[in-house]
Amino acid sequence: MTGQWIQWLRPDPDRPSESVVSAAELAAARTELGPAQVEWALQSADAIAEDVLRKVPEHGGSPAAVTTLRRVAQSTVLTGLRLMASDFKEPISTLSEDALEGCREFARRGIPLELILRGVRLGHARLAHGMALAVEAHVEADQRMAEMRPIEELLFTYVDAHSSVMAEEYIAERDRWRGSDEAARRAVIDELLAGRPVDQETAASRLRYDLSRTHVAAVLWGDDTATAAPAAERLYHAASSMARALEASRTLIIPAHANSVWAWFAVTGENAEHPVRHLRSSLPEPTGVRAALGPPAPGPRGMRRSHLGALQAQRMALHSTDSCLCDYQDIRLAALVTADSEHARWFVQEVLGPLASEGARLRELRETLRIYLAEERSLRTAAERLHIARNTVTYRVKRAEELLPAPTAAGGSLELRVALEIAAAWENGTSASG
Repeated sequence: MTGQWIQWLRPDPDRPSESVVSAAELAAARTELGPAQVEWALQSADAIAEDVLRKVPEHGGSPAAVTTLRRVAQSTVLTGLRLMASDFKEPISTLSEDALEGCREFARRGIPLELILRGVRLGHARLAHGMALAVEAHVEADQRMAEMRPIEELLFTYVDAHSSVMAEEYIAERDRWRGSDEAARRAVIDELLAGRPVDQETAASRLRYDLSRTHVAAVLWGDDTATAAPAAERLYHAASSMARALEASRTLIIPAHANSVWAWFAVTGENAEHPVRHLRSSLPEPTGVRAALGPPAPGPRGMRRSHLGALQAQRMALHSTDSCLCDYQDIRLAALVTADSEHARWFVQEVLGPLASEGARLRELRETLRIYLAEERSLRTAAERLHIARNTVTYRVKRAEELLPAPTAAGGSLELRVALEIAAAWENGTSASG
């Protein structure tokens, strides 16, 4: 052992530490460093882990997570001291197996890399402080700076190399995990959406989502030009915000395309009965993200039912710019009758005649007539919904009816109401036929 300073490291007798690294790694460290130095390393590592948990709480969350963090810290400190004591005669080509497995777990848990590296920096600072105390205890004041300089250089070299190796291993594991995990999760979702039977317990385990609950499905998509933030980041953030607003007990988010994600929220109570009401009242409008919601539905079949409804809501929302949130319950009739877009366009034109023409004034007449018929021809209720005077409703309805073709005016209101609903769903956008 060439580093004389290693022998200055002494543990605190009042703070014994329990090793959580492998027996082989611990034995090798004791042989190369000495029992006292190993105990100092374990104490320092546990102090680092406590510091990281306070400042980067994402590393915690469970006893198992804390143990993993301690194991990584202990292994990293022991490996560092061994390499530094030998003046780096052995290159830092990889992490120890304990540290490597911990790094893999961090990646699988989705802890951002910048938080991992922040933990490394905190450890660097803690080790530097501990070594400075050892120098202070054993070296005369006028010689301390000369003694600390090579120690700090060794420590910096190790931490810099360790950070690079950890980042490479983290990224590789994250990419492997994303590929395998997302592929497996997507395969389960594809089976569910195809209506094929799946083993519910196996599917729930793989998806990490309870299939037995009542589900509200959402399709979220973004506009890359709306903000500088990456599309994936915006979509996941918006989905997470929706989950909080709905007080969802479980959330499942699956990447669908480069600029779209599918989500399911397990909901109960009032949030299961009127989810959109809560979202519209409590959720700020996200920048550059739009969402379509399906109807609440229970069980595995409910996941499929709600998702298909969300897809229909998305289809209708693509022809409108009114809102960032489209609810299937609001457009289900229009979605049903516009499945064949060309025939739907013909239907609207034939039933509404001149009333189907473009222009703000005609849109106003159509909307007033639609609300008037939806409220069972109640002038008072229609006026309240539209926030206009009853006389204005009377005038607009009369003017709209004058523009209708004779067969429509003479017939029942069913076809008229359907045509008005289709037109309303297409307002402020292009027709479904493009």
